[in-house]
Parts: sequence; structure tokens; C-alpha cells
Amino acid sequence: MTNLPPPAASGNCFYILTEDCAYGSKYFQAGTMCFCSERSYLRNFSEAGPPTCFLKVVVLDDGSGVTVNVGILQPLREEAAGFLLAIGSPKERLSFFLERLSLEAALGAAPGRNVMVEVDRKFFPGVIRYVGSIYKPSLAVLAPVFFGVELQVMWPGRKIPGPGIRGDPEVPSVWDGIPASPGVLCRPPGLFPSFDSDVGLGPPNPRKAETSESGEEGEGGNSPLEVNSMVQIALDKGSQVSGIIRWLGFLPQIKEKMAGVELDEDKGVTGGEWLGKSYFHCAPKRGLFVRLNSCQPDQRFQSLPDARPSLLEYGEREVLPQAPPESFPPLRNEAAVRVLRGRMKGIQGHCNSCYMDAALFSLFSCTSVLDSMLFMPFPLSDRNVQGILRDEIVNPLRRTGFVRASSVMHLREQLTDKGQCSSFTNAEKDPEEFLNLIMQQILGMEPLLKLQSGGQEQDCYCYQIFLDKQEDLVVPNVQQLVERSFLSSDLKLVEIPSCFIIQMPRFGKEYKMFSKIIPSLELDITDLLLDSPRECCLCGDVATLECLECFQDQVFAATGLKQFCSSCSRQVHSHHRRKAHKPARLHIPEEFQRWNSRRRQPIPREKLELFAVLCIETSHYVAFVKYGPGKEHWMFFDSMADRHGGESGFNIPAVTLCPEVAKYLELPLAGLALEQPRDMDGVAKRLFCDAYMYLFQSRKMALYK
Repeated sequence: MTNLPPPAASGNCFYILTEDCAYGSKYFQAGTMCFCSERSYLRNFSEAGPPTCFLKVVVLDDGSGVTVNVGILQPLREEAAGFLLAIGSPKERLSFFLERLSLEAALGAAPGRNVMVEVDRKFFPGVIRYVGSIYKPSLAVLAPVFFGVELQVMWPGRKIPGPGIRGDPEVPSVWDGIPASPGVLCRPPGLFPSFDSDVGLGPPNPRKAETSESGEEGEGGNSPLEVNSMVQIALDKGSQVSGIIRWLGFLPQIKEKMAGVELDEDKGVTGGEWLGKSYFHCAPKRGLFVRLNSCQPDQRFQSLPDARPSLLEYGEREVLPQAPPESFPPLRNEAAVRVLRGRMKGIQGHCNSCYMDAALFSLFSCTSVLDSMLFMPFPLSDRNVQGILRDEIVNPLRRTGFVRASSVMHLREQLTDKGQCSSFTNAEKDPEEFLNLIMQQILGMEPLLKLQSGGQEQDCYCYQIFLDKQEDLVVPNVQQLVERSFLSSDLKLVEIPSCFIIQMPRFGKEYKMFSKIIPSLELDITDLLLDSPRECCLCGDVATLECLECFQDQVFAATGLKQFCSSCSRQVHSHHRRKAHKPARLHIPEEFQRWNSRRRQPIPREKLELFAVLCIETSHYVAFVKYGPGKEHWMFFDSMADRHGGESGFNIPAVTLCPEVAKYLELPLAGLALEQPRDMDGVAKRLFCDAYMYLFQSRKMALYK
């Protein structure tokens, strides 16, 4: 019998739809919220009654009564349901729900907590003053929950955008005792748990003062700070900036010694002016005035007192900070841009590490689909490797946007000790070697893919596309390549994978079967699933037969497997050219046949979303990561984008935005085929011409892994 959790203490059980749902003439998007009463729940799941796969629920938005397949319902705690209900867009609501760590952070937020709040696409520090409903008491089953945040004014004369909330009759009186200051009401996605800033006008951290050669007091680190010193500044726990001190001295109305810093990125608030007076010159939004004790020498460029050691020696000498007890959610949308973009961002490369750097950045920067690698006690789990991966690589990447090469080297040393290969610390490797080793041999993870061929099941972590030369494909997309590879190998997916890692048909560093491959932003795997209901490619009814020969027939479209209902199959195969075809009968679950005979609903489609692409031109791996929902929301990561110093120096990683990718995704096939790689804008050529590995995810299935 199908079971769902029992009702909450309120007598109701709340759910969120993980897939679109049609009921009669109404259509409900994935992310729609609903509930059922205790009486309805008990009636549907009574032990004495027959097994059921359907539950009658009430949609919270409009009160509609709907009968829904329990397979697309995810239960919610009442507290979580309140936060989610405040998010108006079903798509955004589902996205926030699937980012489990973000939802948990919202549930743990309480009045008095320092936060960063998004207002008009900018981020400002604030303090939570209220958590709850903003509406008058009513008979509604559930009230949406909002955060009331008091914004902290950090710079004189700075105007914080956004509506003030004081005096709003709908807001509870808890605000009445708060000193007047700008405030906003916000929903969970606009709130970020990062904080305790010690820059600007906040209280300084107590640090030992040091005297520079000029006799002036400086603070922070073992090196005195002066004009032209390269420094780092922690704006909050989720954001760090770096730059060069251009001015030192005292500002009007401020007692502490201040530093005027020219930042490496547009994250400042000035061009060097303070209260109308210019103290130094830099580009707009590159200047920042901070207390000198908020500046730390930039460790990335700091020499030690003796001769400069190699990066590896430096990594061995340093004492790593204690791992934070909490975990950090993946970065999405504006937060990803704020934390990850820039030079000395991402994962620092060292000694042929690019295969590992690109893979780790792709898997953990902007998605949580494989976060189980960081926390789950796998049967063979090596806690040391898991701890290094979580505390020295993933958490720093999501928290500050930067991972030192010494941290990756620490992981590489452990892989060498635990694995069967002694060259992980210095030799060139491919990403699949690293992924297979850490997932299978060290962590003992359950395989990501379960396949069936010829009645035999097989497991794997990465899927390699094998194809004979396809003369009819000039510029294929990933959907076409996967379908043809599955057909040629007689493969089916036994279950929907939470993460589908696909290697392209290229061998070695020289041979590529296709000069360009179009990224499929969605991979439709409905017809690749074993014993899954499928749709007739002609009339849309339930398919009962599949024909391999028809798939290869030029009359039909190049994309999509060819399956037919009985009627369409008879008609198609009545043609003299197709009479010799041998369609194979499909298995249709009896439960689905009964359900569909009553409702005649469209066959549900199972789609995976693309979240990253690893690329290699000759011998160096880079990564493209999708950080938001739009076609233009791509960032490009290179762990060795630049270098500082000679043999004893170090690599400078960089993360840049590459919205130009959208232009080529929207081009018609003929136009893209004619594009000369050397003429393509920005780094788009590397995505379309050098793709090595595509990474897809099902955030719905990741909930169960």
C-alpha cells in the first residue's frame, strides 16, 4: 500500500506538487501547494481499505478539490509550508523547496539574526525583527510567513531602496519598539544567512595592533599594511573581496583609522569619494572605505619571511581553520554571481589538477544533487576523504567562492593513499577516473545509473556514448546522441537517475566525432525508461509498440524514439517500405492502464535539467555551470586562467559570466552549422566545440537519494 506521512498537529497534511498536473479542465503547475484533512487522509489510507495510489487534496491557492497521484506529492511540515506559501510563483516555490539547505536555513532563522537581504537586485545587511504572517487573523487553513528585516545603514548618506514598513496596519505591533530605520518585508528566497560583517561602520574585531615602518598603527596579519598593500576584506560570511589600499588616514566624524581600497571587482560603493571629497581615484563602484583593522594581507600574494616556498610546501605548512559545524547551500542566481564571479575565484589549480577542479566546481558550486557525498554514512565511506571534500572544498567554495590549491592537494593525497593509483597527485587524469574512484572505491556510493540491456541489469556512475559514424548528423544535440546510443546498445534506464553524467563521443584528446554539439538544456528520458508509459509519436495516445527500423527511417523526425499505438502502427507498417519492420511490444503497467482508461490524460514526461558541462580542447579541462533559470545564466570556470610568478609561483583561477551562450542556443541549426568557431563570441566556442562531459540532474529524484 502507498503511504504518506500522517497529518500534522493541526489536523491537516500539506503537500507540494513536484510535477505539472491536469485535472478536468484545470491545470496546476509543479510547485502548487495543497492539503488534505485528517478525515480524508484516514479514509484514503485506511489499513482496511484497498491499496490506493491517489489522494484527494484541496489546492491552497483557489480551494479546488483535486485527485492527485501520490507519486507527485511531496509532504511538507506545516512550518515549511508557511514559508513556501509566501512565494507566489509555483516554479520559484518548487525550486526553493528542492534546495533543501536553503529551506532549512529559513526554518532556522529567528528574530535578532543578522542576514543579507536582496532589495531591488542588490544585497544589504539587516537584522530579522519579525517572522510570521502579515495578514489579519482569518479562517484560512495556512497563512504565508514573511520576514520583517530592519536594514542596517552602513555608509553616511547612502539611501537604501525598498519600501519602509513602519505604520503598515497589517504588520504586527512587534515593530513598534524598534528605532526608526529602513525596513523591508521579504520572502525566504530573498534572505541569505551570512553575516557579522566587521567592515564599514560596524564594531571592529579585537586584533593585535602592529606598527608599520612609518610609525602608524596597522592591524591584521603579520605584515604591516600601507598604501599599495594587497588586502582581503570579509564583507560577511558569504562574501569576500580583495583589492589594493590606495589611501590611509582619518575621515571626518570617524575616530578609527580608515583605508581607501580599490577593489578587483565592481563591489564597492564609490569612485574614491567620501562625503563629496575625493581621497583617491578609481573606477565607479570599485572604491570602498573600511576600517584598517578590517583589512587582512592578501594571503594569495603574501611571501613568507624566508625564500618563497612552492605552493605545495605552503599548503603543508599552513594550519587549516576548524571546519564550520554548519553546511552551506549551493549558490544560485544573484548569490552565485555575488560570491563566485571574479579573479582568484573558484578552485585554484596546481600540478595537472584541472580535471578535478572542473569536476568539483561543476558538481558542487550551484547544485546540491550530489550533496549526499558530503554527509551520508556510506557502507565503505572513508570519513577523512568525506570530511576534506565537505569542509576544505565544498563549504569554502559556497561560502567565500574560493578554494586553495593546497585543499585540493590534500584530497588528491588521500585519493592516492586509498586508491589503486599512485599518480593522482601529479599526473594528468580524466574526470571520469576521479569520479569513479571517489564514488565507487572510496565512498562506496550507490551507482548513479541503473541500466538494462538484453534482460541484464548493469550499474555505472558515468555513461559513455558509443556510436557508429552518423552521416545524417552534422550538428547534433545531446538528446539525439543519447537516444541513438541507447538504441544502438539496446539499453533502457531502470529508474530515473538523480544525476546523469554523460561522456561525449570523443576519444583521446584529438578525435572528436562532431565538430559541434548543441547542449540540450533539458534531456527528455521518458522514452528511455524501462516499463514506463509512453506516448504514440503520431496521435499522442498510449503507445504499445516500438520500432527500431522506423527510428532510422528518414521519413520520420531525427529526434525522438518511434513508438506507436496499435492503430497507428498498423497504418505506418502498411506501407510497402515498412512491411518488413519488426515492432517490439511495450510493457504498460496495469495500474497506469486502469488510471488512464478513466481520465485519458497526457502521458507525463520525465525530464532532466542540464546543470554543467566539462570541456577540453587539447589537454586542459574547464567548466561551464548554469547558475540560474535563463538561457543566458552561464558562468565559465578555469582553475588556471592566469599565473603569478614563475615556477615557484601559483595559478590564478577565474570565474566569468558568459551570457553570449544564449545567442548560439537560440540560433537555427543551419545558422549554427555555418558559424566559424574562431568568430564565436566570448567563450561560447569552447562550450559548443570542446564539450567532453554533460551533467544533468533531477532535483525531484535527488530528494530520495
